[in-house]
Amino acid sequence: MEIRNKRAVITGAASGIGRAMAVKLAEEGADVVLADMDEDGLAVTRAEIEALGRRAVAVRTDVSKLSDVEEMYRRAIATMGRVDILVNNAGVHLSGRPEMLSIADWEWVMGINFWGVVYGVSVFLPHFLERGSGHIVNTSSIAGLIGWKDGSLPYTASKFAVVGLSEGLAVHLKSKGIGVTVVCPGLVMTNIGDHERRVASGDGYDEARDVLRRIFKEHSREELQQLASMEILTPEEVADQAIEAVKKDAFLVATHSETKEAMLHRATDMDGAIAEAAEHHSSQEERMAAFVDAIQNAPAHGQAN
Repeated sequence: MEIRNKRAVITGAASGIGRAMAVKLAEEGADVVLADMDEDGLAVTRAEIEALGRRAVAVRTDVSKLSDVEEMYRRAIATMGRVDILVNNAGVHLSGRPEMLSIADWEWVMGINFWGVVYGVSVFLPHFLERGSGHIVNTSSIAGLIGWKDGSLPYTASKFAVVGLSEGLAVHLKSKGIGVTVVCPGLVMTNIGDHERRVASGDGYDEARDVLRRIFKEHSREELQQLASMEILTPEEVADQAIEAVKKDAFLVATHSETKEAMLHRATDMDGAIAEAAEHHSSQEERMAAFVDAIQNAPAHGQAN
């Protein structure tokens, strides 16, 4: 799909991957409708897009409410005339041991991460079908491809659901001129942790979990990658891959280099993969505490060794 002069709608556009995708689309020549609960963040994203010479409209939207998504659609059509690209990106995270989670915890995560995507697809798809064109981008996660990559069962379940929905949708729409892309990032330097719900486990590591979240805000990507021995991307790097997939009408965006290898291992030896992950999980809290200790004792950002 050629991006220039297209009209896009992006949820979760006030920060992180959503903001990066909105700006990237504008740089490519698109006008953008921005949706989020964070009105201050929306104003920042809107200003960035208008500075690029493109139109931007901000709509406060709770994607877990069908009425809000319907209003987002009405505003998009009223201001832009049509929609060519829908990005269902809004998402939240919740952490806690599964036996300590309430049904309300599950409903909160699924309401935003899964039903928000369902509502977006249901509301915008008739418009795409009527026009015989369009592209849908759904943000999932590496946790939607590999079940042990995230410790939150509600988050993992919601992201698996998004991948399954996207795959089935891609098959259904392939002959109808409508593309579907699912974006599955690994660890990204976003502020999703700021809005995370954390259920205390009372296991002695609750304080370390809170410190870990703060660490990701206070240290550079390079420092974190070195200390954690894992690949960490910026939202802009994820956005580049996602928009390139839209251009090429590609389905899967596995942003991190280790993802496809882990998928292959899971597919060819799931019992072995689960056993390895379970062994890794059993010592995860101790390693997390050690990581927190290491980074707290590391030289301050910018300090010479």
